[in-house]
Amino acid sequence: MTAEKIISLLFDDMESWQVFASGRAEGRVTRGEDGSLKLDYDFHEGGGFVALRRETAFAMPETFELGFQLKSLGAVNDFEFKVARPGGTDVWRYRRKGLKPENKWTACRINERELPFAWGPAGGGAPGEVGSIEFVVTAAAGGRGVLEVSKPWLEDQSLRLPLKASASSGAGAESILAREPKGFWQADVDDTRPHWTIDFGRVHRFGGLLIEWPVSSLLRRFDVQVSDDGREWSLARRVVGARGAMTHLAVPDAKTRFLRLAFMDAASASIARLSLKPDAFSRTPNEFIHHVAEDFSRGWFPRYWHREQSYWTVVGTPEGGRRALINEEGLIETDEGAFSIEPFIVTDDGLLTWADVSTSIALPDGGEPMPSVKWHKDDVGLEILPWIRGSGRNLELCVTYRLECRRKLPGVRLALALRPFQVTPPWQAFRNMGGRATLRQIECDAHTMRAEGKPIAFSKAAQKFGAATFDEGGAVSYLAEKTMPPQARVEDDSGLASAAAEWGLAPGESSLEVTIRVPYFESTQTNTEVSRNDVLNEWSQILGGVKWRVPDAAKDVIATLRTACAQILINRDGAALQPGGRRYTRSWIRDGVIMGAALAKCGLADPFKHFMEWYAPFQRDDGFVFCVIDRDGVDPLVEHDSHGQFLWGVREVWRATGDVDFIESVFDRVALAAEHLITLRRQRMTDAYRDGDQAACFGLLPESASHEGYLAHPVHSYWDDFWGLRGLQAAAELAKKFGRGREAALWMSEADSFLRDLVRSIESVISSRNLQYIPGSVEWADFDPTATANAVAQLDFAAALPQGPLQNTFATYLEGFHRRQNPEMPWTNYSAYEIRIIGALVRLGKRDEANELLKFFLADRRPVQWNQWPEISWRDPRSPGHLGDLPHTWIAAEYVLALCSMIASEREADDSLVLAAGMPCAWITGDGFEVRGLPTRHGKLDFRIAAPDCDLIEIFIAGPRELPAGGLWIEPPMPPDTRIESANGDGTRVKVERLPFVAHFKLIPRAPTGGCA
Repeated sequence: MTAEKIISLLFDDMESWQVFASGRAEGRVTRGEDGSLKLDYDFHEGGGFVALRRETAFAMPETFELGFQLKSLGAVNDFEFKVARPGGTDVWRYRRKGLKPENKWTACRINERELPFAWGPAGGGAPGEVGSIEFVVTAAAGGRGVLEVSKPWLEDQSLRLPLKASASSGAGAESILAREPKGFWQADVDDTRPHWTIDFGRVHRFGGLLIEWPVSSLLRRFDVQVSDDGREWSLARRVVGARGAMTHLAVPDAKTRFLRLAFMDAASASIARLSLKPDAFSRTPNEFIHHVAEDFSRGWFPRYWHREQSYWTVVGTPEGGRRALINEEGLIETDEGAFSIEPFIVTDDGLLTWADVSTSIALPDGGEPMPSVKWHKDDVGLEILPWIRGSGRNLELCVTYRLECRRKLPGVRLALALRPFQVTPPWQAFRNMGGRATLRQIECDAHTMRAEGKPIAFSKAAQKFGAATFDEGGAVSYLAEKTMPPQARVEDDSGLASAAAEWGLAPGESSLEVTIRVPYFESTQTNTEVSRNDVLNEWSQILGGVKWRVPDAAKDVIATLRTACAQILINRDGAALQPGGRRYTRSWIRDGVIMGAALAKCGLADPFKHFMEWYAPFQRDDGFVFCVIDRDGVDPLVEHDSHGQFLWGVREVWRATGDVDFIESVFDRVALAAEHLITLRRQRMTDAYRDGDQAACFGLLPESASHEGYLAHPVHSYWDDFWGLRGLQAAAELAKKFGRGREAALWMSEADSFLRDLVRSIESVISSRNLQYIPGSVEWADFDPTATANAVAQLDFAAALPQGPLQNTFATYLEGFHRRQNPEMPWTNYSAYEIRIIGALVRLGKRDEANELLKFFLADRRPVQWNQWPEISWRDPRSPGHLGDLPHTWIAAEYVLALCSMIASEREADDSLVLAAGMPCAWITGDGFEVRGLPTRHGKLDFRIAAPDCDLIEIFIAGPRELPAGGLWIEPPMPPDTRIESANGDGTRVKVERLPFVAHFKLIPRAPTGGCA
């Protein structure tokens, strides 16, 4: 059955349509007049969406018009039409904001330009195969309403050959449109105005052209002209220097009946083949390059242009600010959204690219953030070593390229290409980032390239150099021909200029080394005395505040912790802690306090303090703490977790630094935030919330969008309440320490009341919704184990929560986690925020499960060798799906905190410190596991644990200035069915009564259980 027929019958079977909705929104489908579908919806004073969905399979044409009749009653809401590929993971969406209610049928017509890619692992492109269709109402005004849809239709408007073509002279004008042309068109030599013309027979939409030339060496100049009548022509595109075997022309949003190529001279007026490209060809500047890359050898363009994920990492300094990126293939983006440097190896046999070699990536063994990439191909190797040196405005990116030939290979040369591409792929698009960069002007000489005025200096003079425009084929096309662009300077209005420089081996030598230098500021003064090893040593010193001596089984674990801390520092922008270096260059208080706490755990508390000092002045006069700050200022979005996070962060800085001046400088803001939390709670303590449908909200913080999933429909989020409660307790603790007894008593009393209301609300929702888990919010009663894990692992509310649902929450999560390991289990992606569940499992006494998760997440670093995670991990690692950012340093911070809790778990609820509660046996065998100077709120901890024999555990503890009020405990890992022989414990844990503590514990078989013999 054709696509047109399938669409026309869409509404015949009403039973095939299903309604689904978000949150408390509801919908119902019935048959309307004239066979229409009628969707009654109700947003129940909230937001979200209500959708009608049907699974149906057909192929979407390249060029089409699709339509239906539409009628709407109720408030002004938004309308969406979606198509999805089979499986539903890739979605294309048409959106109409503010659909006005009209009690009459109106036509809705949608063509391929109005149905762009929305999301999914495909990363872009046109729909192609369709598996389902949706009609959606999304809340604007909300309320109740009706949407009716009828009379669907589809028209395939794709061009069909043959088409009518003509030329000013010469033969073969129509042959070049054939799928497999046997000849080519060439204008007569005496034709003074040569041109070739096509008549589509009707007005046609298209996105560009691919022209293949019979001779690649000619430089061609021509105009692309369009006309509706074949008499009056207008200029669509001017090409001043096309060269090579083919030319790709983007003509976005083109619509015409006649198309003409008008050449400047007869000699170059020849065409071997012309292909008209659909709208998707140039829908966006990035989509254009995707399609261009398809027509060239793999490796001529960065991997992501083939819609394959290419992972990257940051290169920067401990003070953050400016950072470069390097990807797995060795492409280096010099600055945020800027051009990149890409290596190639030229040989007598041809061009070696990333696609022709084996690549390996690495960090130093200690986890210092000094990434490298190596290429390997037969007897040729290339090492790519970037680093940034300097500080402040005296900052410079350096990259060393080392080419080695293990045997004499004539003609081997290193080429470095300056390219108009970023390291972050197009599906990371944000502001000016993702995919294409802009390179309009390049100048070259033997010692320097200048890109848009930015110098790239070479440590040794290049033997060849040159620049090319995009229409000339770019610099890489010359390298493939073992030549170099002839110009030393180009200007390219397309913004896609490129350049290359080349170095060959000296006679008798088997290696060469070239270092490039890119200053970040005009005032940068190069300092040739600072080498890559010097920068590596600086990082080692910065990350060395906590000393680790661990067995091989734990070395990767600790190296990743050090990398995580370093990446948090690199992603900073001054004092502002940011979770990403490109896509997430914003400062959330939520992310910031977690990242700051992780840094403090690693002996780097000062950046945490500086972040809180920087963030505090943005607080509103009424105490409201904005959720995020970026280069545009504060974000007014209401996220009520921010107030508690601010208070918790201030308290954690105090615990980590003991800085009295800091507390005195921010205490008035602490008081404002605490009072604001109380004011917010009072809004939910009126008579309207004492009973009835709203009773579960009594005493909570108001609705907020503190989870991404709550943006469409803010809810009473327990995430907010847990943070607000701990924030009030933190404020009370600070007030008490600084002699503010009245405030301390008031805030602690408020916190006690808050806890009672919070637990009562959770129990009420569990009961009324018949839940077996801790819900994430009142309205949605959603299963959200990562949010619950934060309440347990970071905020330590495990003892206060209903124990059955709490245990079931993580049992259910683990069940799903195990199913995800089954290759036959369908899933698309997950977020490594789940790492924080490790800490929750440690606090719940589930050591084995915590280590199972740790092992999984370490194995699923993306990539493993660079010790990092994206925000979103796709099942197919090469799937071109949005990653959030990489490295995502909020997730890095969650890893640090989870890992540290496995070693030394600080329990807020009873003010205890528990050692080794999450460590596996493999970490303590032989010489054991030792850490010195690990920060805790009770002082720096020195801790060594070893199991030199299978029945003996040795312990050494020193450092804390005081024993915690709730006790210092050891819960060491032990072989199954054994226990500790000690009078001061229960066989699984031992209480430490004094420091320093040295002990040798004998392990004995666990006593059998059961009745008497």
